[in-house]
Amino acid sequence: MTTAPSSAPDTAAAALTRAAQAWQAGAWGQVIALLTPWVDATPSAPEALQLIAMAHLKLGQMEPALDRQRQLTRLQPGSAVVWINLAGTEAALGQTRQALASLDRALVLDPLQPAAHFNRANALMQLGEAAAACDGYRRAAELAPDRPDPPYNLAMALLQLDRHEEALGIMRAVVQRHPALAPAWNVLGMAWHRLNADQQALDSYQQAIRLDPGLADAWSNGAQVLARLERRDEAQTWARQAVQLNPQHAAALRTLGVVLASAQAPQQKEARLWLEKALELDPRDTTALSTLVDLDTLHCDWSSLDAHLSRLRTAWHDSAPEGLELWRLLSLPISGHELRALTQATCARRWGKTAAQSAALPRRHVGQPRPQRLRIGYFSCDFRQHATSVLTAGMFEAHDRSRFETVAYCLALNPPDASDPMRQRLRSAFERWESVGRLTDAELVRLAREHDIHIAVDLQGHTAGARMGVFAARVAPIQLHYLAYAGTLGMPGSIDYLVTDPVVVPPAARPHFSEKLIELPDSYQVNDRARLIDPLRPSRAELGLPANGFVFCCFNNNYKIRRDVFAIWMSVLRERPGSVLWLLADHAETVQNLRAAAEGHGIDPNRLVFAERTSLPRHLARQAQADLFLDTWPYSAHTTASDALWAGLPLVTCAGETFASRVGASLLRACGLPQLIAHDPQAYREKILALSAAPEPLQAIRRQLLETRLSVPLFDTERFTRHIERAYDMAWERHMQGLAPDHLTVPPLP
Repeated sequence: MTTAPSSAPDTAAAALTRAAQAWQAGAWGQVIALLTPWVDATPSAPEALQLIAMAHLKLGQMEPALDRQRQLTRLQPGSAVVWINLAGTEAALGQTRQALASLDRALVLDPLQPAAHFNRANALMQLGEAAAACDGYRRAAELAPDRPDPPYNLAMALLQLDRHEEALGIMRAVVQRHPALAPAWNVLGMAWHRLNADQQALDSYQQAIRLDPGLADAWSNGAQVLARLERRDEAQTWARQAVQLNPQHAAALRTLGVVLASAQAPQQKEARLWLEKALELDPRDTTALSTLVDLDTLHCDWSSLDAHLSRLRTAWHDSAPEGLELWRLLSLPISGHELRALTQATCARRWGKTAAQSAALPRRHVGQPRPQRLRIGYFSCDFRQHATSVLTAGMFEAHDRSRFETVAYCLALNPPDASDPMRQRLRSAFERWESVGRLTDAELVRLAREHDIHIAVDLQGHTAGARMGVFAARVAPIQLHYLAYAGTLGMPGSIDYLVTDPVVVPPAARPHFSEKLIELPDSYQVNDRARLIDPLRPSRAELGLPANGFVFCCFNNNYKIRRDVFAIWMSVLRERPGSVLWLLADHAETVQNLRAAAEGHGIDPNRLVFAERTSLPRHLARQAQADLFLDTWPYSAHTTASDALWAGLPLVTCAGETFASRVGASLLRACGLPQLIAHDPQAYREKILALSAAPEPLQAIRRQLLETRLSVPLFDTERFTRHIERAYDMAWERHMQGLAPDHLTVPPLP
């Protein structure tokens, strides 16, 4: 047992002096050793208690520090500073609720203490209460106007609340007042980043790095912007620098993985390593997990997909996960109900504040006659040689200019040059062309509103390059989605209508959509009958196909191929000796995985033949060498199905529950070939076997396709255009009458 010194006051002073000297020397253990005997024997020693607690904190000894600070609050219950210090240790130990209680005690004692307001806001942020934290940061900023950290943290809270414009205003003021503060420039960049102001964001990140080259956050954030600007090599350089600076920075590791995932095959393999490491450091990083799911589907790595999807599913049932690429969901085995719930929750988190806070458009034209020409704004980043434009070009050309004015809003950051034939064709088809890819969301909204667009048509959905924040803010009295995204966009109040047909969305499936549905009479999919087929048809030998064997094919993107579908294909190959399966070669790793899967089913891997991508006319020409197109589910062939049918290649599909799984069925119905639609996997397999065993009926179908393609509704571009124009009129009539959007059924032309 330690005994008290004989002369307590003198000994205390000496101990404190020696302890102060030890503190200056960084000898934290010596501070504790010098003062502990004295404070244990003399309970009323606040200065010594505080010094001991601080020394424990320096050594990372949180529990002993907490004990001493609690002892100090009993000695000085009226000191706000004592309670603030205690709260700091409690927060560090994860005792956030206790920290809040301690800070509340401090504020009762001294409501003008800025540290108490600031630390209380930090505790609220740890509890996920960003809105409440904002009040604390604002009060701290009022009480300590010269300090940059309260407005800095306020901006971070506002970014978490998706209040990006407010955060931007605050951070611009902070960097103006504290121009040498590198982290402030980084947060300013984050605000610009969230507003899709890529160049301003990059400028801010670069300034942060100039001030502090070791700021890993700025390198990582800048890599994300460079990737979005399609400056991929620079993005990789920045991301690698972030990881080199801080190998334990989970977000930096994830950023490097995401950047590499969009590169070529060798780098995609490396991407997996970084994404897995990021998940080890932060198991809740759903962006890393979602990117791994993307890679699994791209590479047909079904075992990894099962594991990653299971984890992701758990995350999205808990909340709307960050970084989720919604369009990837269409290729996963998810019900229509689950698709709507997840998509709507994700969109509410991303754009809900924008939708709620955006000023409602004036009720323009309500009660007025229809304008002579309805102004239709088409928004897309794919006004180039792309599947969307391949389908829609003829429709844009066929619009009735006496009744409709069309405006193209090109969202591409780096659009193709004027030599691109499709771009030239589209620019001629539209009456006005606006290149808006580098505008911020706010600037684009302002521009479109100035143009007084009557109906805004989103051609992007939740695909790469989308600008859904623009639609959340509303650019037109009527906003609808068409074509690119085969499912609900999950944005009630922002996307009013979705264009469908009776096959892709039967009446029972309507609850799976947040939009009102515009039901076209034939197929929802437009087609351009001006698509050219190369007259030079390559031989089977040139394509690596057998001269006489039956050729099954599927030219869908590899990510649409699911394990259960592939198993059926392998069972068909087993029953049809000499046959082959002809697929696209998207990735070397995918080819390797599919060949291995075939071997696992007892099928010679060489019976899988892979085709390289080529120009559309050549691709259409080579399809003459296939015998039967095998569709996928739950994401069926869309443009690829129309390509096959236009080229005279029969297709067998299996219509599922979701929009994406029923497109093939819609196209076959509009071609007059409903007999090629199956409604369950067993019937799908049986149809394939029956057709591959009977060459005469199959040849009859091929002849039917080639002889009727200019007369069937699917390839009647003019007829389709008149139908969608009628849809625009019907939606506008409701608007003029002051009625809310409702389901619309467009009557067929005679």
